[in-house]
Amino acid sequence: MTITDFMPNGLEFVHSLLVLSGSLLAASGVALWMGETGPGEGLGATRRRWGEGLRNLAGASWLRIPGCLTGWLASRLYALIRAGLVEADMRVSFGGIIFSLLFVFLPLAAAVNALIGGKPFLFWYYLSLLAALAYLNFAGETGRLRALNGVAAAYLGISLIVVIPIYVLRSFTDATLYNVFAHGVLKSFLVVVFWYVAAYGVGLIFDAVYRYFSWDSKGSVSAKLVYGFLAALPVAYVLVFLALLAGHLAVFEQSPQRSWPLVLFGTGITALSLSLTLRLMAWAAAKGEKGGGLALAIAYGGGLILAAGLSLVLGVGAHLGEGQAVSWSKARNTLFGLSSDGRRVFLSPDFWLMHLAFLPWLAFVGAVFFVFVVKSVLNGVQFLTGPDAAKQPFLVSAVSCAAGAVLFWSTAVFV
Repeated sequence: MTITDFMPNGLEFVHSLLVLSGSLLAASGVALWMGETGPGEGLGATRRRWGEGLRNLAGASWLRIPGCLTGWLASRLYALIRAGLVEADMRVSFGGIIFSLLFVFLPLAAAVNALIGGKPFLFWYYLSLLAALAYLNFAGETGRLRALNGVAAAYLGISLIVVIPIYVLRSFTDATLYNVFAHGVLKSFLVVVFWYVAAYGVGLIFDAVYRYFSWDSKGSVSAKLVYGFLAALPVAYVLVFLALLAGHLAVFEQSPQRSWPLVLFGTGITALSLSLTLRLMAWAAAKGEKGGGLALAIAYGGGLILAAGLSLVLGVGAHLGEGQAVSWSKARNTLFGLSSDGRRVFLSPDFWLMHLAFLPWLAFVGAVFFVFVVKSVLNGVQFLTGPDAAKQPFLVSAVSCAAGAVLFWSTAVFV
């Protein structure tokens, strides 16, 4: 026996997660059961909407559920991407937040930072933008200075929507990398704002290029891939730190390794996985009834292979530039939950980080499995109470939550 045999391997943490997930489902089931048996005041609209969904589910064949659900999920995610990134500027609140951030908070923070002895770059950069704005205010209508005016306008636009957000993103991300680990995890929820602003700015540049060449910037496959990638970047950034936190809690690693390659590969690969997986599922759903079964098999099988490949790239790339690079064999061992030498189970921070690439695929698989559970429960309730089970949507949902809780707890027994 060696000392490594007595070190935590992470399975206890997985056991706790399964028990906690089952407990949350059980608590949700109790709440839904209370909603079904209680007076139900104010829940009429929800009851009708859920009941209609259950009636549609009861009438759908088992074979049609994966295709329909995959298409619905893909369309909902694309709608969320459009609302959160592509068409975000259509909301008044968004404009106010961006204006306050770029024209109030950051200039004041840059001035304070320069006064207390910090790097004055951003302060002087904002002064140059103010000078460019003053110049355009006086010379913007002068035809003879059209070329110079265009340069000044481009300098202002690119600086505000790309350069400053990326510079601030880099500075604040440094604070999460080189700070106490717990503080870095908490700060990631604040820094994510600048990742979003930077992604939004890059999206505007991308849209401008597409419009310049008279291409479809919203309906084309390439545009959907790019927008999906950009929209996922802020979420992926937070997930990287949550994955490191999971590894920290699983094997009690005091301060998981953090570096720019780790953050860039972790964030980029996770966002790329979402974009490619979403595109693959949308393609399969578009096949419809004709050839849909084969397309779904290709999409889900290909999605798993894609996630595994991206995960291996993440495992190797996250440690580029370090003294001892990770080999492909070590990354493969980590992917399967083993130590780098493959001798024992070890769910390190790298294990959780690498599995971020599987999250989009798991979301689709989990949704299909959950709907199968709900349909099984619905059929059981209909067998016991008659065909009007859809009139009790909260009861069906409560029993479904209970079934899910039993599944989680049963799995925890074997971990």
